[in-house]
Amino acid sequence: MHVPLILFSALLVFTVAHQKKFTVWRLQPTSTNQVELLKNLQLNDVKLDFWKSPSEAGKEVHVMVSDEKGPKFLEELDDHSITHSIMIDDVQKVIVEQKEKRDKLRKQVRLHDWREQKVQFNLAQYHSFADVINYLNSLAITYPELVSVQPIGTTHEGRQIPLIKITNKRNGGTKRGIWVDGGIHAREWVSPSTVLYFIHQLVTQYDKDAQIRQFVDQLEWYIVPLLNPDGYEYSRSSNDPEIRLWRKNRSPPKCIQQATGLFQPPTTTCCQGVDLNRNFDWFFGQVGSSTDPCSEIYQGAYAFSEPETAAVRDFVQRHRISTFLTFHSYSQILMYPFGHQVRTYSNDLNDLRSTALSIIPTARETWEAVKVIAAKTLELPSNAHRAPQKR
Repeated sequence: MHVPLILFSALLVFTVAHQKKFTVWRLQPTSTNQVELLKNLQLNDVKLDFWKSPSEAGKEVHVMVSDEKGPKFLEELDDHSITHSIMIDDVQKVIVEQKEKRDKLRKQVRLHDWREQKVQFNLAQYHSFADVINYLNSLAITYPELVSVQPIGTTHEGRQIPLIKITNKRNGGTKRGIWVDGGIHAREWVSPSTVLYFIHQLVTQYDKDAQIRQFVDQLEWYIVPLLNPDGYEYSRSSNDPEIRLWRKNRSPPKCIQQATGLFQPPTTTCCQGVDLNRNFDWFFGQVGSSTDPCSEIYQGAYAFSEPETAAVRDFVQRHRISTFLTFHSYSQILMYPFGHQVRTYSNDLNDLRSTALSIIPTARETWEAVKVIAAKTLELPSNAHRAPQKR
């Protein structure tokens, strides 16, 4: 009777002993050479997951590393005198703790903020893709004079990418459009959650807030709360950091051959997914992306190779979009064009900078920042145009 138990125990120990542990390290590069080394690692080492990319000396870099890769990585940091410290010791432990906390909060009645609304939807929790679709459709049914919903494309796994249009349909004429998207990176759950809050404010506060009424009357809001539904649903399927922190979409696996030695046959490695944020045609493949399918910043086979980015391109080309906002999580920064090269600016740099500076006092609440941008959109000249300009 004891033999099976001993064998089972040995197997259990073996499994636990080989489970990966992931740690997030905070790096402090102090020189240009150190920054360039980290940039090279980000581009060429697929086993390093950079949460905050290297940019310039003096700015922190955050990177998640498995315990298998950790010793060699730390040795390289020491060899180049890059100061480092532990930011998160055990990523999976934190994921599990946060899930338990969310489950507990979900049961508290005080977070059911939908109780006074016509459409029941709890904005205080992370929702499935199906929940998001149901919510958008419910808004379209309940507020037909303000809301319409349509798919703009279909993902690799057959999910439709939903877009909600919010405007006062009774007000005719040509209106400027504001594009808002969230969830382009699968693991950034707070991004679609935040965008859903924007939708909630625009629709439910229309009759209560004069400024919101003006935004909905005079602008057309094109909002995609979940641009990467395949990756998002995959990231929801497990607490394993390699799944929960999935970043890319779920495009079919692509395989590459890698040399293993002078007299050894090459090995074939297959990896899945494209970093959608690197798949647009603005300087495609030239800056900050990788050609390795196993990289977190894999750019794809060609610009707009993915159905998600192609859907954005096609929609934007058919509509009058004056303002384009895309929401990510992490780093606490507001970025405006252009990001591909230093000292390269758009011709409306001063407007962008003044808008960004006016947002700073209200930066604690993202919705307040969006309202500032919407107000600026209404003030744009009719011939507003953005083009590269070097200075």
